Amino acid sequence: MSRNGISKQAMWTGRILSGLAVLFLLFDGVMKFFMDKLPPEALEAGAALQWPIELMPTVGAILLICLAVYLVPRTSILGAVLLTGYLGGAVASHIRVGNPLWSHTLFPIYIAILIWLGLYLRDARLRNAL
Repeated sequence: MSRNGISKQAMWTGRILSGLAVLFLLFDGVMKFFMDKLPPEALEAGAALQWPIELMPTVGAILLICLAVYLVPRTSILGAVLLTGYLGGAVASHIRVGNPLWSHTLFPIYIAILIWLGLYLRDARLRNAL
């Protein structure tokens, strides 16, 4: 046990889970600034959500700001809340256009689970609050 009451195994599992979510969201956020340089298949997938391409840098900036808040240990719980809201919007977008449930619509929820489970395993404040 470490001094904050979290075992090393829980801490590292939490870091890995959080890291997977962060890497995916970081990639997604940065790619929103380069939509005009993506392959046609990626552009078609983005167009299927019916979001105007000129709004993608704004969406990417919002995601990266939420991600930055999550990465700062003192504000990580607030960041997780903000990212959950962002991902909820992604779920709503997929539902609105009728995307498949398990592969597309629920994928943001899978990422949210990684965010919260990773944070729960590595943050004693969250454990105490719950």
